[in-house]
Amino acid sequence: MAYLGGKATGSQHIIKILNNKIFNGMPYIEPFVGYAHILRRITGKSSYVASDSNQLLMVLLKHIQKSKEHLSVSADEYKQLRLHPDIDPLKAAYAAFTYSYNGKYFAGYTGNSRFLANKARNYPAERKRYYNKLHDNETFSSCTLKTRSYNMYTPENTRNSLIYCDPPYAGTAEYKNSFNFDGGFAAEDFWNWVRSMSTSPANNFVFVSEYSAPEDFVCVAQQTKHQSIAGRGATRKREEIVFVHKSLVHTPEIAAVRQNLAKSYPCNKTRKSSSINKN
Repeated sequence: MAYLGGKATGSQHIIKILNNKIFNGMPYIEPFVGYAHILRRITGKSSYVASDSNQLLMVLLKHIQKSKEHLSVSADEYKQLRLHPDIDPLKAAYAAFTYSYNGKYFAGYTGNSRFLANKARNYPAERKRYYNKLHDNETFSSCTLKTRSYNMYTPENTRNSLIYCDPPYAGTAEYKNSFNFDGGFAAEDFWNWVRSMSTSPANNFVFVSEYSAPEDFVCVAQQTKHQSIAGRGATRKREEIVFVHKSLVHTPEIAAVRQNLAKSYPCNKTRKSSSINKN
């Protein structure tokens, strides 16, 4: 599944954090599930809940969870469904992601796409093969899928859980329009939400993947990623960091995680702090 910022590859540091045996038996929650590349690799938890605010994405994932029967979308249908997704939400979901450029939300129709001079790749077929693997995945098949914003999880209804957040990264193209993460009130609201979910009375372990964070967030692991740009084979290097709120740093759980990853994924690069003010 190719789209900018995806977690199909280069995410072993995240998996090692979330699958650390110290978190075994905890409820697992993923509020920005995307294409479920992290979710499908999580094991040993008491329950799994995943969500996203993009309605068509959740229509697609719920269908994949139930069936291996897939829809086809023509270029003409793509144009119509982009304008009127309510006509057929499931077909619109396939149009929005399966038949969309780089797997991004209605980013332009793609079928058999030229990749190199004498090679063609059928991106929709590749994505459908991934859907079938996802359907067969034990964690994904047992997961409760919800259409909701991250802030619907609150300290009142979500406590003592393991939460992984992979929000749209600041300064990158976003696969949905409902979350303006590049500065402004939404980003500040998100980090305030992480603070509230990490501290008493919620007492969750909240991990966030980002390139930067406010000053009261601490690096747990860091990975250099070679990120594909616009699906053309070009790449750029970015330092992806997994953060937790400073209130969790001295807990036995986070101490164990940091010790386990210190050699392989050290937090040894200078990161640019976010300009968002902390509480």
